[in-house]
Amino acid sequence: MKYIAYGSNMVEEQMAVRCPDARLIGTGYISGARLEFYLHATVEKTGDKRNRVPVAVWEINARDELSLDRYEGYPSYYIKEEWPVHMDDGSEITGMIYLMNMIRKSPPHTQYYDGIANAYRKLGLGSQIKTVLKPALERSIARGYAW
Repeated sequence: MKYIAYGSNMVEEQMAVRCPDARLIGTGYISGARLEFYLHATVEKTGDKRNRVPVAVWEINARDELSLDRYEGYPSYYIKEEWPVHMDDGSEITGMIYLMNMIRKSPPHTQYYDGIANAYRKLGLGSQIKTVLKPALERSIARGYAW
């Protein structure tokens, strides 16, 4: 199955531990959506095709999916949906994505954010830090804290 990662699961070293059989297929983007932080990352639909979220796409098996379900707190903290991805090679795939189901009004922890930024760089998505990742952080800071 194809798994769409947009947050900390873009980190290859982290996925190697969490899902040892996972294989990185490539990178791409989700259109009509934007990245948001509510302590952790999520993707929200905007309807504006100019909004894009860079993603890493993994091939995972059933055991990896169960591991991710536990890590993501499925189905309480995150739910799962099938979404299309425009791959950097020009193809389009459909894959499973986790979407936040429990909003926590809080910016991400520095280590969490930095891990995602480093994954962007490592995956060749460094230019997206300024246009996608940093604005998501700034919006989360502007929302403030409320638990």
